Amino acid sequence: MDELEKVEKLRQRADVSYEEAREALNECNGDLLDAMVYLEKQGKVKSPEQTAYTTDAEQQPKYADVPAVVRENEQRSSEESVGKKIGRMFKKAAKYLNDNHLKVEHNDKTIINVPLWVAVIALLAAWWILVILIIISLFCDYKYTIEGTGNNEEVNRVMEKASEFTEQVKDEFKNN
Repeated sequence: MDELEKVEKLRQRADVSYEEAREALNECNGDLLDAMVYLEKQGKVKSPEQTAYTTDAEQQPKYADVPAVVRENEQRSSEESVGKKIGRMFKKAAKYLNDNHLKVEHNDKTIINVPLWVAVIALLAAWWILVILIIISLFCDYKYTIEGTGNNEEVNRVMEKASEFTEQVKDEFKNN
């Protein structure tokens, strides 16, 4: 870079005259950075502003009460969260019970197909009778499945294993 280019560059960056830029470059043996520092020391160039950022609330008065507000919100949310969690749980359970159906089949014909909530209410109302009927129906080749939008694979797998178990018991009884 020739002397004229250096002078032009220093003049633009430091916002000084050609004469001041040439003088600074001569004093600093043509080094642009040293010339810029030289001009700063003479007060002809404003030094760059330094900015500091902190997350410490005590050092920034407008944020001094933030930790107290955060603690208050945490206390409020922990008090409300138990009720909200129970409410969400009931809402999720109601949606699951409404969106899924208990299906009872015998010889590939659907005998019963009711929303799961109906089956749960019936089980709660007369569980002792229904448990006995379910066990007897398994021995009579009835199959139970839950169908719908929920993830029912595990439940259906357990019901299938119960059907397989009753088949094994029937086979053993026939063989003896």
